[in-house]
Amino acid sequence: MATKIPGYHGQLLEIDLSSKSVKKVDLDEKLAREYLGGRAMGGKMLMDAYGANWGKIDPLAPEALLLVLAGPYVDFIGCKANFVFKSPQTFGIVGSQGSGDFIHELRFSGYDGVIFKGKASAPVYVTIFDDKVEIKDASKMWGKEIPEVHKMIVELYGNRTSQYYIGPAGDNLVRYAAAITEWYRAAGRGGPGAVMGSKNLKAIVCRGTGAAPAVADQKKLNALMESARVNLPVVRASTREYGTASGIFTTGNVRSSEPVKNWQSEWHNQQQIQGQFFAADQWVRRYWSDYGCTVACSKLGRVKSGKRAGFIGELPDYEAGALEGTNFAIYDINEMLVAASKPDDLGLDLIAVGNVCGWACEAQEKGILTAADLGGIQLKWGETEGFVKLMEAIAYRKGGEIIKLLGEGLGPATKKIGKGSEAFAMVTKNMEWGAHGARSLKDKMEISYPISAHGGDHMSNPTVAYAADGKTVAYAREDSIFRDSNGICSFQGLTRDQEIEWLQAITGFGISKEKLEGEMIINWMTMMRVSLLLSGWTYKDDVNPPRNYEPLPDGPDKGKFVDKVIEERKKQEFFKAHDWDAVGVPSTASLKKAGLEAFESVIAPLRGKA
Repeated sequence: MATKIPGYHGQLLEIDLSSKSVKKVDLDEKLAREYLGGRAMGGKMLMDAYGANWGKIDPLAPEALLLVLAGPYVDFIGCKANFVFKSPQTFGIVGSQGSGDFIHELRFSGYDGVIFKGKASAPVYVTIFDDKVEIKDASKMWGKEIPEVHKMIVELYGNRTSQYYIGPAGDNLVRYAAAITEWYRAAGRGGPGAVMGSKNLKAIVCRGTGAAPAVADQKKLNALMESARVNLPVVRASTREYGTASGIFTTGNVRSSEPVKNWQSEWHNQQQIQGQFFAADQWVRRYWSDYGCTVACSKLGRVKSGKRAGFIGELPDYEAGALEGTNFAIYDINEMLVAASKPDDLGLDLIAVGNVCGWACEAQEKGILTAADLGGIQLKWGETEGFVKLMEAIAYRKGGEIIKLLGEGLGPATKKIGKGSEAFAMVTKNMEWGAHGARSLKDKMEISYPISAHGGDHMSNPTVAYAADGKTVAYAREDSIFRDSNGICSFQGLTRDQEIEWLQAITGFGISKEKLEGEMIINWMTMMRVSLLLSGWTYKDDVNPPRNYEPLPDGPDKGKFVDKVIEERKKQEFFKAHDWDAVGVPSTASLKKAGLEAFESVIAPLRGKA
């Protein structure tokens, strides 16, 4: 009998790929209440499972767990799936969010998540159709790119299923391989595709025909959903009309915080990007949304003329347009479309591989790498073909030792290559940066990446806010962790007060905004910090990449850079607010508050040591 928890079905699926066994597991109510949503709940599940042995667990070994979890909002508004795992990049907890309908189908099948254990002896995929769960042969899918895998699944099960799958990058254990859904949506950050590949798990296919979970106050929730249907498209009108691609111009031109030529600059004045994107004939499908989403920011586009005529794909969102566009000095949206589609086809995290390829181009520019080092690939700013070829080589791990090394990520690669290459690698704790710079301070803070729970993830952002006097700390926390954990899209349009109102209607837990922000989020951050400390990261790693301490070379914010003195002050303010010591190690009391007192013996020796 499943646990009765408002807003949850109260049960998880546990699938052991080694023994090919499937069972249902009751969801612990205390866990659901104190660790809301997938990222927080999954992190605690991992901490409990690995314990003090955290540092010894190989994230790509059979004993590593892969959790795919839902938050309580799923089925009631547009939400994302949470892939939670020990990252093969950072070695800490990562909660990687992916859009699409999969997580809703899983909940309609009667489950709040899936726990994958072990490793199949040969490639497999899993089907979850309500109570019918099967493990099937995926040998014909192995090695195939995402479009072909998608087509094979649709031919088998029709187009009413939703699925996550991996491409050759995941098959070949590229550490930043993504789990892709519906062709081009991704749970990309931290390497979930590599974890799937390590388990010989090619795909998860789901179709649910049951009901959403029972909630605490259905009448109130119905009213909130109707309000969202009517009002959120208006609140997010610009996003609904144009997606996030408009940021490809404004983030660089107005904020001076967009990668240009591997972050050598963060400003540009390429106004034609706006004109091309807003041209009506670019759209094949103007409004495209996932289940429950009222904003529909996705835009399917086509190339009407020129050498790319006939090419169809999602018009680049901001991250794709920046990291596979301006980062490569590509300013034609048709070329961006081609470059940005390739990571999805190969099953690569487009953020990570965009940074890797940009770094490689600069390394060739500086004479650190040659075309021969990259299997004959010559990279040139503004030319799409070389970057696409390099992505393919990385995904298939073909083209020589440097190519294979780049599949390990920029952190490990630059440490081995040396020759000053680390100085222009935009990576924090082995995770490559999202397309949001910090030097102009118009986008990210000095500490947004250095003490992020995920490293270089732009969605996991610690901040410090000051009172009116500009000196007194009003709060220091990571606001986005709540939305990330619960799968609520940042572009959905709900305010924090509205999120709390929804949460109460769904769960009836009685969690106030003050409790959430002043206690629960801090506890979750402490948990994430402990996972990084146990993975070997220290205070010396809580810094920006070297390039951030260099002045911006052009634009209206020319000369600005991250000030190490201010960076240090804000770090200390953040640590103090969380009851961590001066080197970011949680106190005994903070461990207890977070339910992590079992880790005291391994954390205590780290206190006070930089």
